[in-house]
Amino acid sequence: MASFITGSIAGEFGKIAGDKEEGEGAAEEEDPEIAEARREQEEERKAKHAKFEAEREQVRQGIRDKYGLKKKVEEEVDPDAGRIGRKKKTPMELQAQQAAAMDDDDDEEEGIVDKMLGYFTPITDKLSNLWK
Repeated sequence: MASFITGSIAGEFGKIAGDKEEGEGAAEEEDPEIAEARREQEEERKAKHAKFEAEREQVRQGIRDKYGLKKKVEEEVDPDAGRIGRKKKTPMELQAQQAAAMDDDDDEEEGIVDKMLGYFTPITDKLSNLWK
């Protein structure tokens, strides 16, 4: 029993590590004829389902006409309709907001530096006049 468990665990580790089993290598390299046959089968299947859906739609339309029903029209629903909180911002909106905030911070810092220079300039002028 223990050997069965350890053997299955070791096999699972091999799969996780990327080891290929015997049948996997052949499945990856598919013959072009087989690929073409699969593609044709897929196209036939899609055509068959489209035909069935067209027949169903004819039956539905007959029922609508018979009972005077109108076809349901799917309306585009606003994703924010009924939302209590604010709209979530997209990453682009967040980046634009951060860039604007950085520009505002730069303007404020320049204003502070200008103010400080405005205070020190008269003092330095007076001191330079005293030493002359």
